[in-house]
Amino acid sequence: MNTPLRGVLLVSAACLGLSGSEPPRGVPTYSASGIVQLARLKPGPVAPNTLMAIFGKELAWVTRFRTADDSSGDLLPILLSGTGVTVSVNGLAATIEMVSPEQVNFLLPPGVGSGTAEVRLVMNGRAGPAVKLELREIAPGMFTLEDGVALARHAENFEWIDHAKPALPGERISLYLTGLGATRPQQRYRTMPREEAEIERKADLRVSLDGVQIEASAVEYAGVMPGFPGIYEIRLILPPELPADPLVRVEIADEATQEDVRLITTAATSGENSDATAKALVAFQ
Repeated sequence: MNTPLRGVLLVSAACLGLSGSEPPRGVPTYSASGIVQLARLKPGPVAPNTLMAIFGKELAWVTRFRTADDSSGDLLPILLSGTGVTVSVNGLAATIEMVSPEQVNFLLPPGVGSGTAEVRLVMNGRAGPAVKLELREIAPGMFTLEDGVALARHAENFEWIDHAKPALPGERISLYLTGLGATRPQQRYRTMPREEAEIERKADLRVSLDGVQIEASAVEYAGVMPGFPGIYEIRLILPPELPADPLVRVEIADEATQEDVRLITTAATSGENSDATAKALVAFQ
């Protein structure tokens, strides 16, 4: 894949404040605080068809991202060749996006329901602990660049939105999220999404800028992104007047994305450039 929406982000566990005693050699070690939604990177409730990350120690002996060679047609892999790493959710093997010694990215299977999910990682027959997570129908998270900047792009030319190329009044843009729940048609276990499918709760979806809701008619699409498991896209038309770098939030009923994510609407000033954006996107290339 050659875009930032590869769907995986390599993050240092140290950056998340995760630490602990050294585990026994070769035994995967992690805890509930280290199993997080990949967009939020914080513990909390999660939803089916969500991109997740496990942070810990001795999770793998190699670093590998999913490639086309790992899939069989549209069947996504539950094991990346040469890694020996699997993740189960309530006993069901999850598809794997990336493995490394301190981070493993996986997809919570669609259709696991709500209630409780028991997650366990196994590496070459060595099992880590079974960790329980709270499952909800919807638990949205918005993907971001550095410093809480929304991962978003211009619809006209597909370039990424940052201070070098800010969002403009009245233009069409796309936002990228995970955890928006069930779709019509439903997503299938271990199957690469190939067609657009809108979320079931689109009528309840609200997008706001600095607390002001965008008209529902301006939200043109909210659903899965073909070719990117666990990633949802919201395509919308921005209002004719935009505040400077507003807080952008997506809500469905009582569930909402992070409170501190901003959409860039102002151009670069002296000393600003797009280096931070380029740096933040490296892991997605």
